[in-house]
Amino acid sequence: MTINKLLLTLSLFFFTLGSPHTHAETPKASEFQTESFFKDAKYKLFSVNPSGTAIAYIEPKSDSYNLIIHDLVRGTKDDPITFERQQMHVQHSNRIMSWERHFNYIAELVWLSDNFISLKQYSNGRFHRYVIVEFADRTKTPNPPFRLSYISQPGHWVDTLPNKPSNAIFARYEDDDEYDYYVDLFNLDLSKKIKESNFRRKFKLNKSGPDLQDWIFDAKGWRLGGSRTFNGITEIFARTGSKPRKYRYKEMWKSDKNDAVKVVGGSESGDELYVLTNHRSDKINLRRFNIQNKQFDGIIFEHPSYDLKSVIRHPETKEIIGVSFLEKGMGKQLYFSDNYNELTTRLKTMSQIDGIYAIDMDTSGNNILFVADDSANPEQIFHYNRQSDTFTHLVDLYPWLSNKKLGKTALLKLQSEDGVGLEAFLTLPEVQNPPLVVIPHGGPIGVNDSRHYSGSIQVLVDAGFATLQVNYRGSSGYGKSFKQQGMQQWGRLIEDDIEQALSYAKTHYEVDANNVCIIGGSYGGYSALYSIIRSPELYQCAASFAGVTDLALQFQRSDVQNDDIMTILTEIIGNPNTQKEELFKYSPLYQFKGITKPVFIAHGTDDTVVDIEHAYRLHFALKDNNITHEWMVFDDVGHGFDYVEDEAKYYNALIKFLSKHLKKANATATQS
Repeated sequence: MTINKLLLTLSLFFFTLGSPHTHAETPKASEFQTESFFKDAKYKLFSVNPSGTAIAYIEPKSDSYNLIIHDLVRGTKDDPITFERQQMHVQHSNRIMSWERHFNYIAELVWLSDNFISLKQYSNGRFHRYVIVEFADRTKTPNPPFRLSYISQPGHWVDTLPNKPSNAIFARYEDDDEYDYYVDLFNLDLSKKIKESNFRRKFKLNKSGPDLQDWIFDAKGWRLGGSRTFNGITEIFARTGSKPRKYRYKEMWKSDKNDAVKVVGGSESGDELYVLTNHRSDKINLRRFNIQNKQFDGIIFEHPSYDLKSVIRHPETKEIIGVSFLEKGMGKQLYFSDNYNELTTRLKTMSQIDGIYAIDMDTSGNNILFVADDSANPEQIFHYNRQSDTFTHLVDLYPWLSNKKLGKTALLKLQSEDGVGLEAFLTLPEVQNPPLVVIPHGGPIGVNDSRHYSGSIQVLVDAGFATLQVNYRGSSGYGKSFKQQGMQQWGRLIEDDIEQALSYAKTHYEVDANNVCIIGGSYGGYSALYSIIRSPELYQCAASFAGVTDLALQFQRSDVQNDDIMTILTEIIGNPNTQKEELFKYSPLYQFKGITKPVFIAHGTDDTVVDIEHAYRLHFALKDNNITHEWMVFDDVGHGFDYVEDEAKYYNALIKFLSKHLKKANATATQS
């Protein structure tokens, strides 16, 4: 199974709303429309160059995109470099030449050195190529000349080699029957045209030794160690030998099945690896791995309540200087130096925004880019300069929302009936006693909701509805046990948690307790449909987009013939051979006669994760039995929305449905 197929499967029922390919101009205040909540950010992918003299970012347009360079020394912007989205490309396969039309968008921007920027292009739902932009010396003149080159190999940049500004280490993906995939490493000289011949075997850095999926490099640009995972078991490899020419890479350790394991760094001496893992632990923490003893030495950092998501590495020394995690629904970074933590606190006070986190810094650490964001304040970018000790506001990513009054999301902390701690998020409109919309997230396993800005929440709040999101058991970020408890709990424990949070919200907040609807996408759509069957007294209506209606039908997908996908589906849903009765019992399709409240069913024709057959089967069952419902099919839409127009169309219909079946409060929402 390829890496892309595996990632798709792991996000099996993960439903997100977004519009990565569509950009529209800022509306006037009098023209504020539903579309405004779902438009892509005006700017994206901010990064500062190694010397801290320039910031690069992307400005998406409907038919093109601009590469913007902000000169920090001169305080000016270069003329934008414009790339066309539409492109005809010649394909050569088996000596047959064909043409393919690409609709390009940029998924990644990386400074490889002060003179080189890498742009990762995607098209038609898959990797297309890397575009390398090489600049002349910008210290001599603004708008320096540039040239473009291309890399068509799928992979990622591993190391930027600060001591060799024209070189960078590239990891090319290779399919493998045993380990799904591995990477070959190449030291590329970017000052020369990159050709297919640069990726010949004789140029591989890892010609001998193990085939690994991830490698970590030291500050001198030498491989320190890495890992690979097969059948849920991760193997860690580390460097032995005293000199580069004598380095060998040997297996040091194997995990237990389904442990989370990621090698993220190593000591300057090369005696230790640093690993994010939940091996023999409930939470993902940061640990030392002793290479000589082949065992973990101790924990560097562990949060008592949340999994760690990643580490923060200094771009020059490669030292781990902090960790990041989701805490109480907000992204948070904790640095091991108070110097960095103090910056975060200052910017939070200055901006009055809850979520503050760094996204990039130069090699000296003197220039840092921060994002400020929370539910009521869409992302803003700030630049910090250590020499002047000042923060500068660069841009708002959603300027059309800057004067729009958005709802502030509150944190709810409660306990389930069996004593497990739960978090939920409630967003209230500026009305008295509003109707409430419960919104279970997709997944259900390994996904979570947060208190960051969400267009799909704010559009409902703006229409006068309160919204409730629940990180039920199975959600990610709360530890191994919490996640495991959600397995095979479709219609059972997960919905218990949702109802517990609903009860808490009705008891502790001013919402209309008798005026509640439940909606969702993917697993959230399933949950909405099944909840109105199992607990009709709690809800006035339900709405599902791309929802699963027949649990057994999920095992008839063509890709389920793959053993890995079959295993994952069985773990998440249940065994179709031994648990058929449970699958039928907890499927909305087979319990459709229990639907006694209004429902709205919507689905996309191109959904490959939850086939539209799920919606059709329930639709015809309801129709044949004269059960009233609303029905909507989206042509050329998959498991989520790629375009603003489709998303706005759905939410306009959804708001109309909710307004019909939920009694609005006496006061109307305050419009800004």
